[in-house]
Amino acid sequence: MKFQFDKPKILSQHVDTLVATFKSVDEHEYNKYIIKTLSMLEDFKIDAQNVEGFSNKSRFCKCEPFDGFGTFKVFAQGMGAYRYILENQDVMIFLSNAKFGTDMPQIKVEFRAHYLFAVGQNKAYEYVLKLIDVLLGCKYESSIQRLDLATDIWGVKLEYLDAMRFQNSFKNSNYRQGSKQTGISFGGGSFMFRIYDKLIEIKNSHSKHYVKTKWIVNGYDEALNYNVTRFEAQFRRTELKKYIPQHTSNEIAYVFNHLGNFWIKALQKIKYAPLTNDECLRIADGTLKADSKRQIFNRARKNEDRFQFQKFLYHWDNSISDFPIEYKTIQAPKIEVAKRMLKGFIATAYKAVDGNPRALTDVLIGMQTDMYKFEQKTLHDYGLSKIIDSFIKQEKMKNKVGVQVDFDYSLIAHDAYFKLAESLGSIDAINKFIPSINQSESIEDYFPKTYEKVS
Repeated sequence: MKFQFDKPKILSQHVDTLVATFKSVDEHEYNKYIIKTLSMLEDFKIDAQNVEGFSNKSRFCKCEPFDGFGTFKVFAQGMGAYRYILENQDVMIFLSNAKFGTDMPQIKVEFRAHYLFAVGQNKAYEYVLKLIDVLLGCKYESSIQRLDLATDIWGVKLEYLDAMRFQNSFKNSNYRQGSKQTGISFGGGSFMFRIYDKLIEIKNSHSKHYVKTKWIVNGYDEALNYNVTRFEAQFRRTELKKYIPQHTSNEIAYVFNHLGNFWIKALQKIKYAPLTNDECLRIADGTLKADSKRQIFNRARKNEDRFQFQKFLYHWDNSISDFPIEYKTIQAPKIEVAKRMLKGFIATAYKAVDGNPRALTDVLIGMQTDMYKFEQKTLHDYGLSKIIDSFIKQEKMKNKVGVQVDFDYSLIAHDAYFKLAESLGSIDAINKFIPSINQSESIEDYFPKTYEKVS
């Protein structure tokens, strides 16, 4: 990065893209609201289909389907499972005629970037909720499908070696305009991070000029001819739900309250180090070992004489947010998974014993013998210890992050614990065989009310 000021200036931080879905959870309200709406939209769609044109963008019917919400365009064609598409200047709405009770949400809403930029995500969402009340009633569940966060920084210019300064596991792509590099992107699919020259984009697209209004309020001076570079993180559903606690009643509100956390998570994925050009070329040479590369990155990050751009980027709304917690879902063990694991075991055993079915018994007996010889326990003891081990991991995770659990091990673990204690003869033996328990912990701590020492 070339820094055109001693310290760059953040001109704007905002939600640039937002996509949400809404699904009715009350059949009475579903029949009362959405069915009535779809019937009305079908008439407008038929009118749109009578319009001549070669693309869906030019074939639409202008109407005011909802009192107090102004004019919408209803298009002649739907898209995929969404039979109806309508839009105004602020949002695009997709409606499905999916039956009540199916997994398919009846409504998907895409917020336009200029609308989010102009009024902010909170007001934009309030407007959409009022419209959803008209379409679905008041009993529905919502989920967030996509979130793009943008930070516009004045006085930062991309250089051709900048891709080397980001340490991550993503594939990167370069954007060019002629011989000039205008941007870099990392990742794809559920997560992507883009860095690009925002002034070039504005120059090429007149509809993007609205962005400059906020920049000017925050001190931007076009006469200085300094670059404005956008750093943009894109989260899709698969990535988003990792950082939203299970059973959150309002996912969108949760995300809005933790935008800074999501921004920091994005930056953690593409760690920046202030490498010199010489350091970049040494890494690009391809002869350095992995440890040597890591040492170069670590030295650069610890060198306070270099501008620590990563720390500067951590700011969101003039403050440093907390680092986000990744919520791991604990689910019930599945028979299908066990079947696949057993098939893998049989396949490996067959290769090892030249396809002799009776040799499978020898393998199991050999496992039993080795386990008892070296660990003084049977296969059954080992299985019981794995149940208790899973329960302990679950309890630790619940205490650490308050994660919700789809499957509760407590009853089976409690029963397994006493069977294992009886078979091994002492509590110390259980502590030894369960890897989750540290030396400073005791299995008794996990069953405080029901624990009875087996003699």
